[in-house]
Amino acid sequence: MAIKYYPNRIFRAALNPVDAITQKNTVHQFKGVQDITASAIDEVITPLRDWKVVGIKFTFNNATARDYSASIIGGRTVIENLNDFLFFKTSTSFVQKITLDPGFYTGTELATELETKLDANSAFSNLGITFTVTYDATAGEYTISPSSGELQYLEFNSFGALPDQYSIAGHLLGFNQDSALAAAITSDTVVAGLDSVTAVLEESSNTDFSHYNSDIHTLSLDEAIKITTNTAAVEVNYSVDYQKILT
Repeated sequence: MAIKYYPNRIFRAALNPVDAITQKNTVHQFKGVQDITASAIDEVITPLRDWKVVGIKFTFNNATARDYSASIIGGRTVIENLNDFLFFKTSTSFVQKITLDPGFYTGTELATELETKLDANSAFSNLGITFTVTYDATAGEYTISPSSGELQYLEFNSFGALPDQYSIAGHLLGFNQDSALAAAITSDTVVAGLDSVTAVLEESSNTDFSHYNSDIHTLSLDEAIKITTNTAAVEVNYSVDYQKILT
């Protein structure tokens, strides 16, 4: 689950009942258009919340054969000030707050994002420390290794100011408790399926002018739709119709 609730934090207010009912019944749409003669489509679509996909459509401007697909992919959604930062220290540094950019990430992409942000931290880089972060999709575990010294993950930063003392992004990577200082730290909780891909529709050498899939797919905050094509001399219009799931 992408959002974990902590004490002493402020959360977004719930919608009033009338707005909630209205939004549940509203169909929204992601859409795009691209000439794929030279460049294929590889787009991840998500409203950054729990959602229900009610339709996926491809339309083409000619009958040139082309491959295309729509898949459900697993990952993590990072939302600003709800699950976007976590705390680390090394054997030679003070505690550092590492903030992730908002967006949807597969498990491997989230590892790359954390590694990038750790390497960009001035306190660590001034000590000449770089990091390697990997996601093992089979084991469902993240491993974080500094280039020198030892690293510690802190679930609770006692030196921080309220309400931002908790590593609200730690659970995204399977870190739910303080680690020991070590040459490499690994998730204490399994986070499986973050690189999963499940095809909703998959067409090869198709020459139809349009394809509409009306199957309903109820997706979590941690799932997205990935639209892909090959390159072919054709223009593609594509859309994903969805409803927000509000609690």
